[in-house]
Amino acid sequence: MSTVPVGRGSPRARPYTPSVTRAPDTHGTDHYLEAVYEMHEEGIEVVQARLAERLGVSRAAVSEKVAGLVSMKLVEIDDERQIVLTSHGSSVAEDAVRRHRMAERFLIDVLKLPWHKAHEEAERFQDAISGEIEERIMAILGEAATCPHGNPIPGTGATIPADLVSLDTMNAGEEADLIRLTEDVELHTDVLRYFEEHGLMPGNRVRVVEVSPDGTMTLEVDGLKSSLGREIADNMWMRRGRGRRAQARR
Repeated sequence: MSTVPVGRGSPRARPYTPSVTRAPDTHGTDHYLEAVYEMHEEGIEVVQARLAERLGVSRAAVSEKVAGLVSMKLVEIDDERQIVLTSHGSSVAEDAVRRHRMAERFLIDVLKLPWHKAHEEAERFQDAISGEIEERIMAILGEAATCPHGNPIPGTGATIPADLVSLDTMNAGEEADLIRLTEDVELHTDVLRYFEEHGLMPGNRVRVVEVSPDGTMTLEVDGLKSSLGREIADNMWMRRGRGRRAQARR
């Protein structure tokens, strides 16, 4: 599904104080709120059917959980039947997303976990991060303000750049820097493994070799070729222009 990049901000990290009191997420509340937050961030209409698809659960389960979140005043249902975070729900969601993306960065940069495993392992790790541990992790990470997949860590001041284009809009012969992958892609470890094996990671320069009639794209990164369908390519956000490597060769 296509997404809409919004906003622009500095990539430098800055001190952050959670605006909510953290409690153990024993009922999966954070998981649901994170999903709603991320779907809003990506410009996706958050209705129950899409939320169920995102989370890989039944519509009945989502309906029951959303009703509970409404009663807890964490979300509201607007006139178009979309799920919207309340002010308090937004704070809880932002805190959870921050811990998740910070955990991903820590697992890769410090513990040297393989890139494709970061999302799955961060799901387990994030609930154990207290305010004190978070402060120490951020001190170690320094100026890191995005997760390893290019999504901004809430509270750092970073936002999604407004000048990005989705890979599926590019033509054969064009090249651009891969800046971010949507959270939708991160849910699939096998896809992330394929990306890692073929250099399709944020910060790398990607060249579109060929686009077939059905939309399948042949790509090249540092001599490594790969093929992606449009349903994946439209979740990859690029920045056109001369890349860092091209500039270095001048």
